[in-house]
Amino acid sequence: MSGLSALGIVLAGSLEDVLLRTSRSIGTIIPQCTVEERVVDELEITDHPIEQGADITDHAFKRPSIVTARYGWSNSGSIFNLTTGGIVSSDPVDIYNQLLALQASRQPFTLQTGKLSYDNVLIKTIEQLTDMKTENALSVTITFKQIIIVSLQATTLQAANQANPAQTAPVTNGGTVQPNPVPTSVLSTITSYGAGVQ
Repeated sequence: MSGLSALGIVLAGSLEDVLLRTSRSIGTIIPQCTVEERVVDELEITDHPIEQGADITDHAFKRPSIVTARYGWSNSGSIFNLTTGGIVSSDPVDIYNQLLALQASRQPFTLQTGKLSYDNVLIKTIEQLTDMKTENALSVTITFKQIIIVSLQATTLQAANQANPAQTAPVTNGGTVQPNPVPTSVLSTITSYGAGVQ
């Protein structure tokens, strides 16, 4: 083995890490070892009872995907990211802190699995296991959930287009308004005069 190739393996880890493991990513975090990936793609199908007979279905919609994956990292070798061209840390403590920070940021990111890429994903749970086999490594099971992002836009309907503008028109600034004196009726004047006589 030449000195240059030996240096490459020291810097970039094993050739397997470089070529086979860089296709998967958790945002900018690259897993060193992917043990398992489970994906749930669910279609929600509504059921409504009718007077007689079976339930009927009048609507169906796709639920966001849920991905559960088991990953591992150890100090056995660094990973070379072919996309950015840099060495990615494989220190278990550093990676675990990065995962916790990504979860706490609540910012959607892209999850790349072995089969598909999922946009707008958040980390729902991180389950970290430490036992006698993983004391010096990081073994985590992470549940990712795809979220649906929508953009809202508010608009104001002009009063001229409303059926009853006095009731439904938006409140407008009319400036400072001076109260008008309330006219008194003859009955209230007589009542107040009679109360003063007693």
